[in-house]
Amino acid sequence: MYTIVGLGNPDEEYELTRHNAGRIILREIFNIPALRLGRIEQMSIADKEIGILFPSSYMNESGRDVRKLVSSENISHLVVVYDDIDLPLGEFKLSFGRGDGGHNGLSSVIAAVDTKDFIRVRVGIAKKNFWGRLLRPQGEELSRYVLGRFSSSELSALKKLTEPIKEALETIVDEGVGKAMNRFN
Repeated sequence: MYTIVGLGNPDEEYELTRHNAGRIILREIFNIPALRLGRIEQMSIADKEIGILFPSSYMNESGRDVRKLVSSENISHLVVVYDDIDLPLGEFKLSFGRGDGGHNGLSSVIAAVDTKDFIRVRVGIAKKNFWGRLLRPQGEELSRYVLGRFSSSELSALKKLTEPIKEALETIVDEGVGKAMNRFN
């Protein structure tokens, strides 16, 4: 069984922040009206049973719930959906077995499961400048940016990823990550 984890911060004040992009997308895909934290919810996708997990801890400690609730035998069927400042808003990428890319939530998961060998759905949150170049905040500005709330137009752009990410998850569950990466990257 696949377990799909939506990284983010648990408190209501963070619900519509850029750092919670993974949770926002999963709530849209699976029509989850409120965050159910710290337990695996049984759902289905591609006619197969899966588990959805929204960690109850803050982003930097996300691995704690993953370690408690995902068995070591199922790590190859772990899918982590999270915000990525190195991708523009409105884009996503699939990856497998990479480093944390400076993302503290992902770093926590890697440390907790003691491997990088799991599937990632990287959801872009970065802005682009007039010429289409990525604008990546640095230092203190980065924290303010990822913890900042989406504007209504940004949230709309994010939610346009709901269907393509759902199709990618269906492909992962039904045909494997290799096929999904070939199709969606």
